[in-house]
Amino acid sequence: MPETIELTSPSGTVKIRPDQKLSLFTTFRIGGPAQFMARVTDESQAEAALEWAEQMDLPVTSIGGGSNLLVDDAGIQGLVLAVRTTGKDAETRVRVEEDDHQVRIWVPAQMPISRLGHLSAERGWTGLVWCAGLPGVVGGAIVNNAGAHGGEMIDQLETIDVIRLADRKIESWPAEKLNAAYRYTVLKHAPRPRDVVVLGATFVLPRGDADELVKQAKEFSAWRKQAQPTGACAGSVFTNPDGSYAGYLIDKAGLKGTTVGGVKISELHGNFMVNSGEATAEDVRQMIALIQDEVYRQFEVRLVPEIEQVGGK
Repeated sequence: MPETIELTSPSGTVKIRPDQKLSLFTTFRIGGPAQFMARVTDESQAEAALEWAEQMDLPVTSIGGGSNLLVDDAGIQGLVLAVRTTGKDAETRVRVEEDDHQVRIWVPAQMPISRLGHLSAERGWTGLVWCAGLPGVVGGAIVNNAGAHGGEMIDQLETIDVIRLADRKIESWPAEKLNAAYRYTVLKHAPRPRDVVVLGATFVLPRGDADELVKQAKEFSAWRKQAQPTGACAGSVFTNPDGSYAGYLIDKAGLKGTTVGGVKISELHGNFMVNSGEATAEDVRQMIALIQDEVYRQFEVRLVPEIEQVGGK
């Protein structure tokens, strides 16, 4: 087994670790090993890791907070780049430009999305309070065009900063380049491994009343804790079909509480699967197929997975 490799970058050492369990880096707690893995906290560390991967002729797969993600039981070949840090550290890197009517903020991709929601509320910035309580980080939320309570990432997004894997060149993309729609961007549906990694994003936010926004953020967080399961899960498994809700259809189909191997459909919310601690990616795939077949049989609605599947030999 090769030993940990240490790289230098302007912001500190980057450790390339072999044979890392990806189940420890996803909210589903499912997934085989990464051939190599690097956890990076900023642009310079990402560049160092990407340069190493290029020298080793390895493909690169980037992950953020690990929500909305199903890693194959066989793991991921090449280098897995975990773009994440603590909320406190990410917050120190937020850049703000203000005037009387709005603020323009740059946020690192590693920023926990829930902290961004609470921070914007505390500062009296509208447009992102719906993020409060969501799992994951800003980079992954942008790739998935995450949303809740009537808001989506694209609504206030102005630009994103990405680094190209081919030459490690950093580019700024206008939000329009994502072609964002409901739980869709061109990045989410690009073949893995993708050719860019999201480094940060700029949002334009109108001013609002901080007290009212903080109240909303607390309400959204409390609702999420009451209405959705905690523990090892990936978030919503299916997108909502036109005119209905995936969780409602799964409930009406009588599937709540159904188990396949180590995975169970939550009895609290039908669009969530919970890992008992022994679930495999294959269990989840079988459960997805079971739900799709039964909901279609009863309602002639074909549910589309929102969860992203990565890895495999």
